[in-house]
Amino acid sequence: MSAEYKTVSKAKHFMELAEPVVIEQHETTRRVILVGINDAKQEKGETVSITLVHQRKKGNDRWEEVDSINLNTLKGGEGVKIHLDSAATRILYNKLSEIYTLAKEKGVEQGTNQFTVAKADEIVKVDVDRKLIIESLLSENYGKEVWEQLIQKDPDLATKLSDAKIYSDRKSALKAFITQLDQNNDDESFWQEFFKKNTWIFGYGLNYQFLDILKDQPHYGGVKYTGSGAQRGDFLALTQGFVRFTVLVEIKTPATKLFTYIKTQVEKNRNGSCLLSRFILGGVSQVQINCKTWTENSQLKINANKLEKTNSYTVQPKGILIIGNTSELVDNEDKINTFEEYRRNIYNPEIITFDELYERAKYIVECKSIVENNDPHPNPEDVLPF
Repeated sequence: MSAEYKTVSKAKHFMELAEPVVIEQHETTRRVILVGINDAKQEKGETVSITLVHQRKKGNDRWEEVDSINLNTLKGGEGVKIHLDSAATRILYNKLSEIYTLAKEKGVEQGTNQFTVAKADEIVKVDVDRKLIIESLLSENYGKEVWEQLIQKDPDLATKLSDAKIYSDRKSALKAFITQLDQNNDDESFWQEFFKKNTWIFGYGLNYQFLDILKDQPHYGGVKYTGSGAQRGDFLALTQGFVRFTVLVEIKTPATKLFTYIKTQVEKNRNGSCLLSRFILGGVSQVQINCKTWTENSQLKINANKLEKTNSYTVQPKGILIIGNTSELVDNEDKINTFEEYRRNIYNPEIITFDELYERAKYIVECKSIVENNDPHPNPEDVLPF
């Protein structure tokens, strides 16, 4: 987190924060501090002075100071108390730490200046006029030109900003993923659209291969994979490398049942194994048939030429079925054994549940922190959730 402070100089060695710093706020009242910075006693660390003020909101939504009390008029035994709860006290502490750092690192700057305190030891000065110019350019839709100039002038900074944006977007998507997973969203079209917008989630594919989406809603039985056809899938993906191979991805929902139930009890076979649901059996058959059909139709000249231009080929394409949630297996050893034995002994497709896919996505987002913890080449078997 970073904080911005605008300062205005009042004398050679003194400046003030242009705006009150809010410590505690309610609907009609708030507590703020008015801050002054004096670098005349910098060597002693006596640089910051504050005035704690209780304010009340006026009818026009402007804040005004409550009439102050002349403490000299108080009689013996009288006093004034301003209580700050633990949250407000913590905010006060953090704000004072930032302001003391600002005073120590920058001292008193003449004129009007704006600073961003990103960390305790990292302060960035932003010229107010320059900031307004940048904001104006962005508001006038010159963002692309600003970005292009940044790439030319400072490509390293542009890369860092781009990486930060990607990381932020992925964290947001990850949050949405777990929210919908917790709500057991059973809308198949939602999940198809979600993964279409967040194809990076398939980044770490099965068997440690990277996957990239070639086409969403592909036609496996048509004249060409982007055209009309009888058999349609959810995603046609590609492994990544000098030579790439097509992979078929079929998506159900996390609410899709993995087993067959009679009322609330799972139905069992004579040997004690649990009876898998028609959804998982049907999903497996669907992917297998799509793989067979796509193997044949990918060899058609119109499809083969388009793929070979990007060194992409179809050779017994792998299928991936995303279905259900392993929470259905919790505390039931028969379900656990039946499900895992089934998917371990199927050659194609590979079955992965939504919660397992979420853990893969979480790994992709958190991979950066693994590298930062002095482990630049983590062993996939140690960190990948499969």
